[in-house]
Amino acid sequence: MDGLSKKLRARIPKPSHIIDIADYDHNAKYLLGWPGYRTSQNKSGLGYMETQAEMAHMQGLFIVWLVTGKFRTHNPIFLLGMLLFGLLCGGIPTVFMIYEVIANQNWDILKALLMNVPYIVSVLILINALLSIFNRKGQTITGD
Repeated sequence: MDGLSKKLRARIPKPSHIIDIADYDHNAKYLLGWPGYRTSQNKSGLGYMETQAEMAHMQGLFIVWLVTGKFRTHNPIFLLGMLLFGLLCGGIPTVFMIYEVIANQNWDILKALLMNVPYIVSVLILINALLSIFNRKGQTITGD
């Protein structure tokens, strides 16, 4: 082997299969949808079913974090976005809903609003944003 071949071989990066997430996380090797399954064991990561399963897993974690109050952040830009979204989609309709129920005794609007899933999610986001603001010592979803 001449010197040029040795130099070219030295520049070639290590293949990606040397670092395998399944070696570090035992769940990633077996569970479809677990982050790291798509790229474990020399997989390309481009499989449609694995990608959709991983996305569904992350959406499930998002919902669990919202319901349990663990969806927290200390980033001011994210907090502002969470507050604006929560107030516009959840806080203001709640005020009007309470006014309508008290003033006109119209319970149909309460039933319709509580059956609306985006309304419930926005209220949960607003609650988690307020928890993030008032409890600054809590753990965030990024581990800060």
